[in-house]
Amino acid sequence: MKSIWQIKTAPLSEVALLSKELGVSDLIAKLLWLRGFTTPENATLFLNQSLKDLPNPFLLKDMEKAVDLITTAVKNKKKIVVYGDYDVDGTISSSLLFLFFKECGYPIDFYIPHRIEEGYSLNIKALHKLKERGFDLIITVDNGISAHKECEVARDLGFTVIVTDHHHVPETLPVADAIVNPQRRDCAFPAKEICGAGVAFFLMMALRSRWRESGFFSDKQEPNLTSYLDLLSIATVADVVPLRGVNRIIVQQGLKVLTRTRWEGLKALKNVSKIESADSFDLGFKLGPRLNACGRLYDASTGVKMLTTELPQLAQTLALELDKANRERRLIESEILEQAKEAVLREENLRHGYVLSDDRWHPGVIGIVASRLVEQFHRPFILLGKDGDFLKGSARSLSQLSMVDALNECATHLIKFGGHKAAAGMTLHRDNLVAFTESFDAYVKSKLTESDYMPKLDIDSSLDLGDLNQAYYESLQVLKPFGMGNAEPLFMSEGVKIQSKQIVGEKHLKLKVGDYQVPAIAFGKGFMIKDVENSVDIAYQLTWDSWADCPGLIIRDIHT
Repeated sequence: MKSIWQIKTAPLSEVALLSKELGVSDLIAKLLWLRGFTTPENATLFLNQSLKDLPNPFLLKDMEKAVDLITTAVKNKKKIVVYGDYDVDGTISSSLLFLFFKECGYPIDFYIPHRIEEGYSLNIKALHKLKERGFDLIITVDNGISAHKECEVARDLGFTVIVTDHHHVPETLPVADAIVNPQRRDCAFPAKEICGAGVAFFLMMALRSRWRESGFFSDKQEPNLTSYLDLLSIATVADVVPLRGVNRIIVQQGLKVLTRTRWEGLKALKNVSKIESADSFDLGFKLGPRLNACGRLYDASTGVKMLTTELPQLAQTLALELDKANRERRLIESEILEQAKEAVLREENLRHGYVLSDDRWHPGVIGIVASRLVEQFHRPFILLGKDGDFLKGSARSLSQLSMVDALNECATHLIKFGGHKAAAGMTLHRDNLVAFTESFDAYVKSKLTESDYMPKLDIDSSLDLGDLNQAYYESLQVLKPFGMGNAEPLFMSEGVKIQSKQIVGEKHLKLKVGDYQVPAIAFGKGFMIKDVENSVDIAYQLTWDSWADCPGLIIRDIHT
């Protein structure tokens, strides 16, 4: 399906003002304006934020209460456990608090539920196990906001429960002793879109502040929270939260810390991921997937053990386990993707929204496959696999459709569901599959127009390849880190001459383009080699080609 290129525009007068006031090129000024930084004041803030701009953690609703409860538990030598989640955000949230308490001289434990056997969030069997092990205080991280029944059971078992989460807040809050979630309607915290690990980090900030005032650190070294930012930056990028404001500060500073990380687990993971100087791409596509892999296929606690160990050899062994699991995950993902694509292509016409089910599909991998299907067919997708007598699935959506709203509309067919606007999970009875499929397709049809199904590329600016040089490329680096909410600039050039072409790595198209033979790579587009003749229009991002020692292009789309 040929994509529509939409070239963004910005008012020349405002761009000129930004350029003059900030002392940047017209291009950088336009890119800032297009990202919503339309005044010298907010553009300056975007470019120059630092750790001192992080908000007061006590602005989070119930943070005072949570700190009081934890402080009392520590004074009374109570046993504390962090109850995490099996994805990157959950494992890093758990690791952050585990490491923080250890550094404060008060070791705690962690519990990560098994994705397949226990599922997401608190579960009653786990609560009984934790009670038998003598724990008194549970801190949930990246989960718990919808665990109504489980929180009641925890209360009946005598636990103190502190919920820290960042997911959508239901109409009724669970019965917990403190609920720290920036999404709460009564929460004044300005950074609403931090990830679960971000909430855990602000809890650490609040505890350190309170304990500093009380003299807790009078006989010990207080933790340097900056050294935790490399871990937090991985969770922030991997959880696909907008890289603006607080999240931008976290990732920008976290990447600096990552180059000299103190954590043996991260050193080992960087090593197996072949990372030297990391950027946000490495966080999201190299480190994140490896941390996710064990949780998707096996036991996510492997990731926490790796991130929290002080033993280099053990860290390396566990990092290799994660790397092996990630390779397995990719093979399973490839198989499921082909099966799902066959199911889509068997039908004569595309549906509006898809619900696909197969008992062979691994529930830990289908979310990734759903994302791939959305990219290819530009439709919302829900994939379901076997979960005992039920079906359990993952959903991914287009930007124009809230998946949580869609599932709310179809709730009568579901046992439970939850998630974000772009992604969600659900469980349902097999008997409800047909009704759910029809209901979901009808809802999508009612919300989206034909143009919504057309793939679109938003082009930031056209570019004359003759102007491309090292200084031009380096000027763009001021906008980093790139990611959700701060997309890497996308350029286009028309009538570009093809100087040479070849297929590399079996399926990638390698080109030299323009009068200056600029090196370019189009991943996954080897099939277009016969279509690329004489000159083409290309949409691309800029990169640095280390082999040619010059700027190069990563081609995202080609119009012949």
